[in-house]
Amino acid sequence: MLTRNKSLKILLVEDDLADATLIEDLLGSFSESLFCLQTVKSLEIGLACLAAEKFDAVLLGLSVSDCLGGSEAIAILKARSPTVPILVLTDINDENTALSVLRSGAQDCLVKGRFHKTLLVRAIHYVIERQRIEEQLRQQAFRERLLGQMIQHIRSSIDATSILQSTVTEVRQFLKTDSVLIYRCQDSVSQLDDQKGAIVAGDGLPLGYIENQNITAALAVSCFVLVESQSVQAIADVSATGLADSCQELLTDCEISAILSVPIWQSGDWETAKKRLEATVFETEKNQDVATSYISGPTVGKPQAPDSTGENRNNLWGMLTAYNNCSGVREWQQWEIDFLQHLANQVAIAIEQSQLYRQLAIANQKLQELATTDGLTGIANRRQFDRVLMLEWRRLAREELPLSLIMFDIDFFKPYNDFYGHLRGDDCLRQVAGAIAQSVKRAGDLTARYGGEEFAVILPNTSAEGANIVARKICDRIASLKLPHARSSIGSYVTLSCGIATAIPAPDVSLDTLIHSADIALYQAKNEGRNRICYASNKPESSPILM
Repeated sequence: MLTRNKSLKILLVEDDLADATLIEDLLGSFSESLFCLQTVKSLEIGLACLAAEKFDAVLLGLSVSDCLGGSEAIAILKARSPTVPILVLTDINDENTALSVLRSGAQDCLVKGRFHKTLLVRAIHYVIERQRIEEQLRQQAFRERLLGQMIQHIRSSIDATSILQSTVTEVRQFLKTDSVLIYRCQDSVSQLDDQKGAIVAGDGLPLGYIENQNITAALAVSCFVLVESQSVQAIADVSATGLADSCQELLTDCEISAILSVPIWQSGDWETAKKRLEATVFETEKNQDVATSYISGPTVGKPQAPDSTGENRNNLWGMLTAYNNCSGVREWQQWEIDFLQHLANQVAIAIEQSQLYRQLAIANQKLQELATTDGLTGIANRRQFDRVLMLEWRRLAREELPLSLIMFDIDFFKPYNDFYGHLRGDDCLRQVAGAIAQSVKRAGDLTARYGGEEFAVILPNTSAEGANIVARKICDRIASLKLPHARSSIGSYVTLSCGIATAIPAPDVSLDTLIHSADIALYQAKNEGRNRICYASNKPESSPILM
């Protein structure tokens, strides 16, 4: 606001001596020395004065000889000094001229010879105030635009670490502070990392600042103060506050002169969503049909943004803090506080969304595993077997490479179950599945439980000879387990019967032919005495490979 005891510095650009003298007389007649007037005869000299000194307003006479026109002169002045208000003095008493100079950027217009000193002084004060308001509106629009961009950037990412770091960097640049940090409270439940009570993002921080335990302790105290006060900390001058001696000394050692801290509240809504996700997974674990339908159905939905109204806020996640270092007193403006609070609210939402997305990823991964894994043995289930076999059949048909399939059956498993009981039977299935999986080394191979006591191994780009080697390795590993089988008619331990089929897939041939061939080979192995490997062949005289 303008005050009567402030001397306004005015630049008069006027080449008409009589008009310049009149203005000097009018403004010089005030005994309080309200105006300090400097007169120049050309726009060029006036621009040089504006570059060298700061003026409160410019009085521009449109008759100056080097002006190409009123609009051009105003445009040049605004380009060089956009925040200096301009009062145009013109000989033309015309409404269109007045509108033209206003549209060009001037704040007001007076007709020469038609005003007295009171009107002139009022006009000078008016253009200064109008320019101030226009500048405030421009800054507000700029801040809102920048805040919108920052919020959009925050909402476009689900990586909490990236969000926090970009936030402190942009805040520091926007507020023109020496340093900005985000501190996470010790009692916060966070998924960012394993640390508790730490600076999780910072910009402009001195070397060793983050590792300084004294600073971390001071930030923890600041969080406590924020919780107690339920408001912001805006300290314009650290040396003039009633802080504890230890805090005062620490801030002095860190060369901090002014502080602005706003809380980052966590609503607790994400905990509700997290529990809902965990309940979904738990329900899926109990009901395998849900897991089976998951593989072809929709995934867990996108988490909703937590309520930002503040109604459910119940704990402090951390705080967003800006510092001024050794630059004297800084009176924090209300718009700076509002800006930081608004940004902190968006950061809180982003943190909660990031935590929800993390839980969502874990839940989806768990559901994926449940949908494709046999619950008893931990290897692939029948649905996953069918899916992988179909994909490999199509892929190898394009590449014209062989695909082998091994089918296994535990010999005399029903008598085993009847004698030892279902618990021992389940344990036997788990050990056999583990032995098969450990024998299959390549990443592209798949071990699956085909059904009951029957297992299968898919071997892409593998010949019949290669499949036979894998089958022998599996049978040898099962034999090394020496699982007792008192009801086996061919030995004292658990054994396997194996059937192998190999084919080069073709687009016009069904993959069922490969499964059928492997099944026939398995039936042959069981029919010829079990505990052996047989493979499908076009030659009728082919014989099983005895163990």
